[in-house]
Amino acid sequence: MPPKFKRMLGVIARAACVMIVATFSSPGRAAEVRVLSAAAMQSVFKEIRDDFQRTTGYRLLLHYGTVGAVDEWTMAGEEADLIISSSRSMRWLVHQGKIQPGSETAICQTGIGIVTAAGIELSVESVEDFKKALLGAKAIVYADPARGGAAGIHVAKVIGRLGLTEQLKPKLRLAAGGDITEVTLSLGPGALGITQISEIADKPEAQLVGVLPEEQQSYTVFVAGMPASAPQSQGAAALLKFLRSPKTIAVIRAKGMKDFGSDGGSE
Repeated sequence: MPPKFKRMLGVIARAACVMIVATFSSPGRAAEVRVLSAAAMQSVFKEIRDDFQRTTGYRLLLHYGTVGAVDEWTMAGEEADLIISSSRSMRWLVHQGKIQPGSETAICQTGIGIVTAAGIELSVESVEDFKKALLGAKAIVYADPARGGAAGIHVAKVIGRLGLTEQLKPKLRLAAGGDITEVTLSLGPGALGITQISEIADKPEAQLVGVLPEEQQSYTVFVAGMPASAPQSQGAAALLKFLRSPKTIAVIRAKGMKDFGSDGGSE
């Protein structure tokens, strides 16, 4: 091989090495924090994501789904630095060896509320009020229980206990989970959605007309845990700290959820 050609190949090889190193070590390329999260946390992350990325330098990658979907992804080994699911689900994942024991941290708690289009007058203060609202609605939307949504499973049980399952079946609209408010609004006035309160807050054109009567209420505690198969992640630790910060606590409260204070909690 001619010396000139050898020198040219050497220059190209060195340039390629410099480019590869620059690509993976550039200050502008932020490290990532991958999170599998229950959809009920979506409204909180929407408010804090930019601030977290700006103050920590980590890029936050979020994959939302029902609690059941998060369980499935975790069991299937989907890559993640942090898992956020219900307390019940988290205990099961620990038992299955998918979450590091002792890594669980309680983030917030939410109940189930009722959403309609803005301007609709509706009372749901008692069980009879709620039953009347269901019978009067033109469509009823909640998360498909078959997909593992905690609120959807509970709502189906409540309707069953009221003895209305067959009567309401023609107007039931089962949604994916996390989109209950949007589906309810798309069906127009007269549609009624039942979902986690945090999924109703701050949605344009929507109103939280009330919460399920206490006798029928169900509260879900959302817990973060470290995947057992993942190495210790500084990014995940930074996110957990941020989720317990005063800024995030204020957002959690604004979404109608209960926080567990700056020290967090455990399940």
